[in-house]
Amino acid sequence: MELVIITALVCLTNVICFIIGAKVGQRATNNEPITFPNPVKAVEEYRDNKEQREFQEQINTMLENINNYDGTGLGQKDI
Repeated sequence: MELVIITALVCLTNVICFIIGAKVGQRATNNEPITFPNPVKAVEEYRDNKEQREFQEQINTMLENINNYDGTGLGQKDI
């Protein structure tokens, strides 16, 4: 069973490498610039987007609390 899993992973890796190589080869043939994404920048952008989404959710919660305010604490959401 382990041999089947290892063989499947090797085959999948070969297919992925072939696809990436074909794309890079086509770009080189067409004289297009070959760029690789920077993993550090990708992680930073993901974190920034996550922080922006969390901040936007807080603002939306505050606005809902303002709209639901009736002089008491009923219907208020925690921030």
